[in-house]
Amino acid sequence: MTIRRPSISFYSIALVTLLIAIGLVTLVLTSQTVGRQLFKYNLESFEHQRSENYLHSIQSTSILLDNLQYHLSYTCDKEDISELERASYYSSHIRSISLETKSGKVCGDHSNLSQLYGSPAKKIPLNREVVVIANADNNESIVQYRKQVVGGVITVDIAQQPTNALLSNACNQCWLQVIENDSVSLYTGNTQKTSNLSSTMVPYNDLKTIVMPILSMPLHNKAWIKYYVTPKVIADYRAHIKPFLLLILSGLIFIVLVMLYRRYHSTSIIKFLVLNAIKQNHLVPYYQPIIDAEKRLICGYEVLIRWETKKGKVILPDEFIPQCETNGVITPLTFQLINTVARDIRKLEMQAGKTLPYYFSINISANVLQDPELIDITRSALAHYHIAPHNLAFELTERAPIDNIEQAEQNCIKLNAMGIQIKLDDVGNGYCDFLALQKLQATTIKIDKVFIDDIDSLAASSIVKSLVAFAEKAEVEVIAEGVETEQQAKILTELGIRYHQGFLYSKAVPFSKLASDKNFNV
Repeated sequence: MTIRRPSISFYSIALVTLLIAIGLVTLVLTSQTVGRQLFKYNLESFEHQRSENYLHSIQSTSILLDNLQYHLSYTCDKEDISELERASYYSSHIRSISLETKSGKVCGDHSNLSQLYGSPAKKIPLNREVVVIANADNNESIVQYRKQVVGGVITVDIAQQPTNALLSNACNQCWLQVIENDSVSLYTGNTQKTSNLSSTMVPYNDLKTIVMPILSMPLHNKAWIKYYVTPKVIADYRAHIKPFLLLILSGLIFIVLVMLYRRYHSTSIIKFLVLNAIKQNHLVPYYQPIIDAEKRLICGYEVLIRWETKKGKVILPDEFIPQCETNGVITPLTFQLINTVARDIRKLEMQAGKTLPYYFSINISANVLQDPELIDITRSALAHYHIAPHNLAFELTERAPIDNIEQAEQNCIKLNAMGIQIKLDDVGNGYCDFLALQKLQATTIKIDKVFIDDIDSLAASSIVKSLVAFAEKAEVEVIAEGVETEQQAKILTELGIRYHQGFLYSKAVPFSKLASDKNFNV
């Protein structure tokens, strides 16, 4: 049976993200289908940009015509033609411009305006002012803007936007753009040579039943823009982006390798330092009393490990224990701690001249609890230092899940048979909880400090009450961790929790201080 809960770190998220990115880039490099989809996505993006540029040109032209209309006499004389030519010359948005007066006269900057478009003209209106119209050969779609002015109508052909960037270097016979609605089709590209787009040279009306367009997108909800391309266009596109993708792929792989190296290097260094600290006895136990709040007496101690460096700095366990659990050093560290605590208990008993009534509760991780050697190490420590089994207890910390609950259960049965109690630490804020209480035959649960901090709140108080009620039914003791104020102690006592641990009573102290306080009381 396996009990697990996911543990996610920033490193894991970053590594998974990078690996996914590597997979996607590799897929683009190797898969024609993915390459085609990427081409389609880029083609659509560029086409949206072209449409935005047309819209901007129309807006700028509209502002220009608002001013121009007041400089015209609407007689189509030389002055009117000159004004129209000047507007066309100085505006980069105007391709051609013409004026139709209310009297029916027509003039503009081109003398042969009627020859620019086919007859009859093929048009697709997008709104009341903008139409897309085919040129005389219907091989170019022209955006035409018509504006009502004081003396007539000014018609402007908007300057043509550059060919879509993905097709600018493609051969004329390799692509075709079509703008169509229900009855009109306007083209951009070589409409006479479509053999490259299909297996045979066929008219467009037949082509669209043979070849699916690579892109089909709406144009102002009045028409559709469709693109047809040959496989060569997509192949050229993939060849063009391949160096950039290879560069990105190389960069991503390099970052992943650096991350893995740093993690491995960091883990190796920490492992070396911890093993060295174990050999030099720099990992030492500190002891924090557990109080019977009703009798105001010490009933036990929790053993809290500290890393004392050569320079006298004390490193708290939260800074190195998680790394020890990750790289496997937690097991030898715990085994040494069991022997050290047993030795300290023996010293206290020799000092007191009698067997101590207290228990000393040692934190062990899930990995250690599942190790069969734990039984031999514990039995050996009891025998070597001649201490009673009731002086030792083990608290299962819940930073990691129990992988092999059956082995952990067997170890707990043997420990209980020896007279060593099992306690569950941080209940309500870790793994396994009540299932572990059942399987591991725990005799005590310790309520996590996070609930004690907010014990006066309704939510925290309800959770604590539930834990107490469960403990009564399960016939196990309850210890409240992190008790720091008299108010917290009072509320906990009223809730039926008599065993307290926290700064209100004492901080964790080294063995030397514990040994010197012979008559320690609260």
